[in-house]
Amino acid sequence: MHFRKTNGSNLTSKLVCVLAGLIFLQVGCASIFGWDIHAPGILSESFSQTVQPIHQRIALYLPQDLLTYQSKDRGGRTADPQTYHVGEALGPMLLEAFQAGFDEFVFMEVEPTAAVLKQYGIPYLVTIRIKSFKNRVTWGTHAITLTTETVVLDSDLKPLGRFKATGTSDARKVFAKKGGPQVNLNAALENNILAIIQYLQDSRTKGVWEGKSQP
Repeated sequence: MHFRKTNGSNLTSKLVCVLAGLIFLQVGCASIFGWDIHAPGILSESFSQTVQPIHQRIALYLPQDLLTYQSKDRGGRTADPQTYHVGEALGPMLLEAFQAGFDEFVFMEVEPTAAVLKQYGIPYLVTIRIKSFKNRVTWGTHAITLTTETVVLDSDLKPLGRFKATGTSDARKVFAKKGGPQVNLNAALENNILAIIQYLQDSRTKGVWEGKSQP
């Protein structure tokens, strides 16, 4: 009969590996590899109740950097790595919002020329860019703030107006709730979009783009 002497250091190494595996299972992939946060990308019923369409033919062009925009702002030193897929939700929500806000809406998939706008009888072109995305995470709250810049152009691609809009969502214990940060992100995007649509509608109603009044 043969006996094999156990090496203490090898046993310790094996125990460390086992414990590490157990810890991995307990904490999950999220805290090690980070969170991939995707918003639902749809507007709430409250939005449709707040926004009513006005009579206006208008076009929207969204640059590629908006549609693919992501943020890795984790919101705090102790927070897990986070990737917010902002553009993939913001794009569809903007299309839905413009359809709700204007009775004649045209989406331009490629950057239009003045000739194209005139050919289709489009007097106004709107383009939007993301200026900043801020994420703040504490033990008790989670706040997201999105700031965009909107530019309105005429059919000759001459700027008629430029403004910034900010949408914020601030929720308590959002990571513990059903839907979590995804829902909070969606709310911040919707609040930003609501500010954009209301400003555009107000400017059109007051004749700002025709130079009849000042914004």
